[in-house]
Amino acid sequence: MKISKQQLKQIIKEELEKAGFGQEKTSRGQAAANLKQRSKDVQSQKGVDDKERGIINQIESLLSQLADTKDIKSGSIGSNLKKLYNLLQRELGEPKGEKQD
Repeated sequence: MKISKQQLKQIIKEELEKAGFGQEKTSRGQAAANLKQRSKDVQSQKGVDDKERGIINQIESLLSQLADTKDIKSGSIGSNLKKLYNLLQRELGEPKGEKQD
């Protein structure tokens, strides 16, 4: 079976989108477990100072509040979040579409 270039591009695009930004789902139970684990992880963080921790907390709090009132998956909010996500991944040196556990 031969695959055209266009079909191959479409397959690759679909595979990248599966693991990309906004594709992951987290249940309420999983979110609660993640928060519990993150609270444990904070105790062992050595490279994060109090101001940085405050910035992270402020951003997370605002995102949670916004998600409670609006759809943050689409529109300008979703677009800006995707840009931020890609920027952070580039800073961490991770290939686009690869996620870190």
